[in-house]
Amino acid sequence: VPLMKLPENFKEMNVDQFWYNVLVLEDLGGRRVLKELVAFALDILVFPHSNASCKRVFSNINLIKTKPRNRLNTDTINGLLHTSQCVNLSGGCVNFKPTETMLRSFTSSKLYQQIWQHWIRS
Repeated sequence: VPLMKLPENFKEMNVDQFWYNVLVLEDLGGRRVLKELVAFALDILVFPHSNASCKRVFSNINLIKTKPRNRLNTDTINGLLHTSQCVNLSGGCVNFKPTETMLRSFTSSKLYQQIWQHWIRS
C-alpha cells in the first residue's frame, strides 16, 4: 500500500495542476507533508526565464518618459503602460473597443477630479 499516490495522468498535467496535486497529498495521519516543497517550487516557478520582459518594460518607459514629458509621476506612467498593453492585447488600436465603463470614465470631470479638488483646497 503506497503512503502517497499521484494521479495516473500526472505527466500530462500543467505545472500548476501538478503542484496542486502534490500539495493535497496526505500521509496516513492526514497531514499534508509536502507543503514546504510545493511553496518552494511555486516560488521558483514565478521567476521569469529571462530578463527580456523587464527590458521590454524599461524600453517602453523610456519611450513614454521623454524630455518634454519628464515630470510624469509613477501612477501616470503605470497607467500608460497598462493602457498600451490592453490595446496591444486586443489586436492594436484599430481593433480596440473600449467598454462602457471606460467611456463613462473618460470625461474631464472624472479624469481631473483630483486636480480640481487639490486646487480648491489650496
